[in-house]
Amino acid sequence: MKAGLFFANLLLISTLDIIYADTFIDTVEGYVRSGVQLTDIKHDDTYTDIALGGKLHIDTKAFYGINAAASLYTTNALGKQEGNGIPFFDADNHSYTILGEAYLKGKWENTALTVGRQEIDTPFADTDDIGMIPNTFEAAMLVSQITEDTTMTLGHLHKMAGVDAPNPSEFTRINDDQGVQLLGVSYEGISNLVLSAWDYRLNRYETDNIAYFEANYENKYNDLTYGFNLQYALQNAQMPGADNADIYGIDASVGFENTGLALGLAYNKSEGNAANNGFGGGPFFTSSEHLTLAEANGEGEAFFYTLNWDAKSIGLENLSFQIGKFILEDDSGIQSDEIDFAASYSFSDALSIEAYVSHIDDAINAAKCKNTRVFLNYTF
Repeated sequence: MKAGLFFANLLLISTLDIIYADTFIDTVEGYVRSGVQLTDIKHDDTYTDIALGGKLHIDTKAFYGINAAASLYTTNALGKQEGNGIPFFDADNHSYTILGEAYLKGKWENTALTVGRQEIDTPFADTDDIGMIPNTFEAAMLVSQITEDTTMTLGHLHKMAGVDAPNPSEFTRINDDQGVQLLGVSYEGISNLVLSAWDYRLNRYETDNIAYFEANYENKYNDLTYGFNLQYALQNAQMPGADNADIYGIDASVGFENTGLALGLAYNKSEGNAANNGFGGGPFFTSSEHLTLAEANGEGEAFFYTLNWDAKSIGLENLSFQIGKFILEDDSGIQSDEIDFAASYSFSDALSIEAYVSHIDDAINAAKCKNTRVFLNYTF
C-alpha cells in the first residue's frame, strides 16, 4: 500500500512539475530502488528482506538567492522482512516512509547556507547509503569557498534518521541536547594533492572531541594511475581515567588502464582506546562492507586488500567487479576477517544493478555469517 502511494505521489508531482514549470518548481528528481538481502547465520537460519522504495526530491526556484527543497524516502516490504544484516526497515523491522529532507538553502556568491533536514557527507557524519534509505540530518550547514583553492564548512547537527540511526524511521537527537558542532577546511592549491582538516565538538561524557586530518594524492604516468593517502584522528575521551584514541591510516593504490585492473592496500591502527565511526559509516581507509576498525572494541589494527576490474578494457562498458579482504586484530590477538565480492552494471544512464556478497567471521564479537545484497536502481 505504501509503495503504491509513493508511486502515485511520484506521478502526481511529475505532473505538477509540468503544470507549474513556469512558477515555483525548479526540479523534480529521485530514484526507485528495489533491494533483496539474504543473511545466512551459522548454526541458525537464513533471513530474507525484500523491499521496494526510493526517493522523491523537489526543489523550488530561488527567490533572492533562497530556495526550498524536500525529499520523501520510502522502503516497503514485499513479502519478506525477517531482519538481520544491514537495516532495510525501521527499529521494529517494519516498512516506513519519512520526510528525510526539508530545508531552506541560500546561495550568495561563494557561500551557501542550508538549514533543515538534509543529506550530509563529512568524515564522521555521512549518508552511508548501504541499504534502502541513507542517513539524513537535521542541521545547519554553511559551506564557503573562501579562496580559489580553499573551502570551509561550518555546521551544527541536531538530529539524524536513516540506516545508522537508533530508529531509522524517526529523527532522534544526537548527543542529547548538545548536538555536534563541526568545522572543516579543505585545500586543493597543490597539484594532485587535497588536504583537509576537520574538528567535531561532541561535548559528551564518552568522547569530547574528534580531530581529523587527511591527505590525498593522485597522479598518472602514461596508462598507470596511482594514489597515496594518509589519515589521522584524535578522539578525546572525557571520562576520568579513560585514554584518548589515536588512529592512524595509510592507503595506496595503483591502476592499469589498459587492463582495467586496480590494486589497493589500506592499513589502520588505533592506540589508547577504541576507534569510533561517528554518525555514519566512518572515514577509515580499511572499512569493509560490514566490519570496521571500531569492531576491535579497543586498541587494534586492520588491513584491507582490494582488487578492482573495470570490464571496459575488453569492450564491456559499465561493468565492474571488486574483491576485498579485511583483517582485524584486537589488542589480545583475536582476529576477525571479512571477504567482500561486489559487482555493478549500468544498463543505461538511468538503470543500474549492484550486488554485494560478504563472508564475515567476526571472532572478536563472536559473529559469523554470509550476507548478500542486490539492488536495482532507476534514477529519474
